[in-house]
Amino acid sequence: MKRIHVVVGVGAISFLVGAFLSPMVGWHDPQSAETELAAAVDLPAAVERVWFPPIGEYDNGGEALDDERFGRLMAALNAAMSADETVADFAGEAPFHLTNFARRLTVPRITEPRQEEISDFLTELGEKHPDHRQMIDGQRAFLSSMYSPKSPDDVPVFSARVDLLLSDPELYADGDFEDGQVDRILATLRAILGAPEVSDRFEKEADSHLGFAGFLFQFGRLSPEQLARVLAYMDELAAAHPEAGDVIANARYVIENLTPGRVAPDIAGTDTDGETFSLEDYRGKVVALVFSGHWCGPCRIEYPFQRAMVSLYEDMNEDAVLLSVNSDPVLDTIQAVKVRESLAYRTWWDGHGEVSTEGPIATEWRVTAWPTIYILDAEGVIRFVHKRGADMIAAVDELLQEKRWAALEASMFAPAGDPQTDGS
Repeated sequence: MKRIHVVVGVGAISFLVGAFLSPMVGWHDPQSAETELAAAVDLPAAVERVWFPPIGEYDNGGEALDDERFGRLMAALNAAMSADETVADFAGEAPFHLTNFARRLTVPRITEPRQEEISDFLTELGEKHPDHRQMIDGQRAFLSSMYSPKSPDDVPVFSARVDLLLSDPELYADGDFEDGQVDRILATLRAILGAPEVSDRFEKEADSHLGFAGFLFQFGRLSPEQLARVLAYMDELAAAHPEAGDVIANARYVIENLTPGRVAPDIAGTDTDGETFSLEDYRGKVVALVFSGHWCGPCRIEYPFQRAMVSLYEDMNEDAVLLSVNSDPVLDTIQAVKVRESLAYRTWWDGHGEVSTEGPIATEWRVTAWPTIYILDAEGVIRFVHKRGADMIAAVDELLQEKRWAALEASMFAPAGDPQTDGS
């Protein structure tokens, strides 16, 4: 019996000491930190609560919207715009409400008298809030695009606005992610994915949020413990939302395979000359891998930097190479562009299929933004993502310097008689 008291006493003392010392020595309890942050995530009232009838009620097959449903929708909009929270923070709340109103007008046909009623409401709203007239007029234009009947698949995602909550500069890592950054990202995701307008159409809405989170995690390096936490959250989501299994699996794949610190998946395909080659053929070299297409304006802006990189490292006989994955729908396009723009690097042509940006390579790498750029070290490990222009060249140079120092260190500490030091 006394032994039990001793064990319990030691356990209690250990708990108290841990509770006292943990903030002093920097111990991190991810579960309590994330729970605390989740409660502190400040979602706009327009996101946090239900303000409008369910979107499904307005899926009428493209018929004219009836009086009853239109009346309830206008009454909901009026209540939302006159709510205390909206009046107190019109710029923060009103765009969400107007977006949600417009989303319910996607499928039904909106007659001219009702269009006029909506226009009159927005005109009056602009007179009440003259400082926000530009935003209201922008929403008026967006609403106008909703007046012709469309498919339920065309209902705009609510997430486009909510993702701004994940755009806080403090969430972007400069090198390694801090535990606090991971806590905040996961807590914000929990809050957003639990919002009524998101959970109402979870599969489509979650695709946007989780895709944005994957993009965010590509800016820094997750520790093994942090990665395990993020993947555990993905597993939790998959169990709670089996209908969104593919969406969650895509986000998990990006985080597990296409973030800094992960060995890049291999690429095997055909270049613009019809020759087959693979990414692994370039192990031992620092690789800048660019997903591009001449159809893409920001991609064309990268051409001068790509020429500079190829020229610079060829002249220096450096172990660095630029490779690209092209998404132009016609092979002749990229072949002519490479000659005209002097893009002297090897390119996989991936512009196959009905949608050229959904070729097999881009699909495997989950590319949704063009250009997307990965910088790999000599071991094939992703070290940087989304480095453009001069930053791409600087990132390649950093890895080359790292490679030189590693070779120098190996030669300095090689045992006597080692081939690295005696030239044999």
